[in-house]
Amino acid sequence: MTDEEFQEHAENNRKLVILDDLVLDVSQFAASHPGGRFLIEKNIGKDISKYFHGGYSYEPLQGSKDNRHSNYARTIVNQLIVARYVTKRDFSV
Repeated sequence: MTDEEFQEHAENNRKLVILDDLVLDVSQFAASHPGGRFLIEKNIGKDISKYFHGGYSYEPLQGSKDNRHSNYARTIVNQLIVARYVTKRDFSV
């Protein structure tokens, strides 16, 4: 899925996010996300890689818990994949 296709789907209210080079449909998962629906809803149409891998947090408090996701979370991601995200850079190789 190209960026243009991704944006088109997002404009049609499809709940998609990007994780690395994957496009995930999080429509059904938002309600069961352990961190809450807010975290999913806030990131619809965005790249969530930095949050998923623990590089950033919505609560950057000193001593806050590391937000790296578990292997179980990775199995959930595998169920949410709807496409591979490709950029213009991928076409120029």
